[in-house]
Amino acid sequence: PIVIGRDHLDSGSVASPYRETESMKDGSDAIADWPLLNAMLNTSSGATWVSIHHGGGVGIGRSLHAGQVSVADGTDLAAEKLERLLTNDPGMGVIRHVDAGYDRAIDVANERGVRIPMNEK
Repeated sequence: PIVIGRDHLDSGSVASPYRETESMKDGSDAIADWPLLNAMLNTSSGATWVSIHHGGGVGIGRSLHAGQVSVADGTDLAAEKLERLLTNDPGMGVIRHVDAGYDRAIDVANERGVRIPMNEK
């Protein structure tokens, strides 16, 4: 078995005034809902380990991040979980940027069939 993991996904699971979520196009900054939503999504997608951590070296006391780890052990169940997780986890970055009004993110969501409920008419 191997593990695939990350400590934070800058585009979709970080709320920090010192990172990529600062001064978004719509004027939003660090919004804690995004890392919490990402953590819940990764849990329901089948991640083996999901973490919500506070700060680190770039914003102790001012940031929130979500991380995930998944085990790839060659089983059909692990393959199903990995497919969901490795689609949904980076997809959160697309959704976060669509919500903030980035045209390129909207284009990517449309090209890849990412359903964005808050963007539907």
